[in-house]
Amino acid sequence: MAFLTPNATGEAAVIGSFVRNQFAQIRSTVHGLTDEQWHQRSTVSEFTLAALIDHVGEVAEQYGVGIEASTGGPADYSKGLTEGEARPVAGLSGEQLLAEFDRRVAGIGTLLDRVESGVVPLDGPVPVPAAPWFPPELTHWEVRWVLLHVATEVARHAGHADIIRESIDGKGSYELNALADGEQWPPWGEGDWTDGEWVADAEQS
Repeated sequence: MAFLTPNATGEAAVIGSFVRNQFAQIRSTVHGLTDEQWHQRSTVSEFTLAALIDHVGEVAEQYGVGIEASTGGPADYSKGLTEGEARPVAGLSGEQLLAEFDRRVAGIGTLLDRVESGVVPLDGPVPVPAAPWFPPELTHWEVRWVLLHVATEVARHAGHADIIRESIDGKGSYELNALADGEQWPPWGEGDWTDGEWVADAEQS
């Protein structure tokens, strides 16, 4: 998975590329964790990677509900979106959390395919959830607004997840992206920096 968001052509495809890449970025932050590390509070924040991944999965699922409603479906938002009620994640394994995350993200991925094909218009009206943090006079957003909101919200959570992960074992996003893709890290082989240049172990011996 490239750290740089993949190029795309056309508004819908570009938005979809950014949304997909941010979900992939936050997914890479949990690569290689033990179940204990998933639930570890490594900073002063109460958030754990388990809680963040579950929340981001809900973001994918629930804003997907709203986008589906833009084409005439029901806007059956969960209490997580309307009341901020997070489901308990204590006791869930990393495997369980990741499977649920992948299921939810796959759902919005299919929806993005429909947006990019024009089946779901970018200017479609998405009902605003009846939540106390949204202005009561605000009734609808455009689909494009919702997708850009999702991209920026997930990006913010991905940055938070980076901090939590680095506080657990020191691994940063570039390294985790490579490891998640099964690539060598560092990409130039084992070695160290000397006088501003990378010197491979074989050259140092």
